[in-house]
Amino acid sequence: MIREQDYIALFQSMHRVLAAEKQLKQQAVDFLLIPAPKELTSACGLAICFAPELALEIGSILSDADLWPAELFIREGSEFRKL
Repeated sequence: MIREQDYIALFQSMHRVLAAEKQLKQQAVDFLLIPAPKELTSACGLAICFAPELALEIGSILSDADLWPAELFIREGSEFRKL
């Protein structure tokens, strides 16, 4: 479930989102692998959802693994704003 102010990371391929999931699981970070919201486009149909307080930690993990998302959004009310 996507909560207010949650971040949504979209990736260019299924391979990249699953590699990102693996990296985050290895680091025991709290996140969800979710279907990409229909309001957002995603080549692979999946996204990673996480709380805003984890943005720096998750960003660092994904950056170190060269798995930065293609697009990053934040939920504001019933809409998503691109970051």
